[in-house]
Amino acid sequence: MQNPVVHTATNLIYPDAISTERISFLINVKGIDPNVAELDFELLKQKLQDEEEGMGWTVEQVDSAEIEYKRYLNLCMKYGKGIVPNKIMDQTWHYHILDTRSYHKDCDALFGGYMHHYPYFGMRGEQDAQDLKKSFENTKDLYLELFDEEMARDEHTSCWHDCENRCWNACPSK
Repeated sequence: MQNPVVHTATNLIYPDAISTERISFLINVKGIDPNVAELDFELLKQKLQDEEEGMGWTVEQVDSAEIEYKRYLNLCMKYGKGIVPNKIMDQTWHYHILDTRSYHKDCDALFGGYMHHYPYFGMRGEQDAQDLKKSFENTKDLYLELFDEEMARDEHTSCWHDCENRCWNACPSK
């Protein structure tokens, strides 16, 4: 947390709002739709960094998670249902959902209504598992098409979040 904002009435400390430089980077370098790029996840990123309440991620990890989650939201905006998140997107989504007011407001702004999470896709038998895998492969293709990058890149191979992108196999380091 760089220059925290202290709310004078309650003495609560808040991180700085997302910077215009960060928004510009997300739009111009990472190819994220401006409506998604402008979402302020600084408090969410602070939560993810917390050792006890979050994931204990570093600043670099939460910055990467923000990009991936915003790209997931961008894919959902553009293509609708059937987009399957990778593990880092899904974990960040879970933390976003926990901030119910922010999540509801952000969903209204992006989708015109609440985007529900169905965590059981792939668990209801062999056909469902195959459908999940097929949908995830389609998501990877759409990701490449929209962002001109593979969803699994070199910076995502250290197992801090997602060895195989959907962890179809056990991580070799576990």
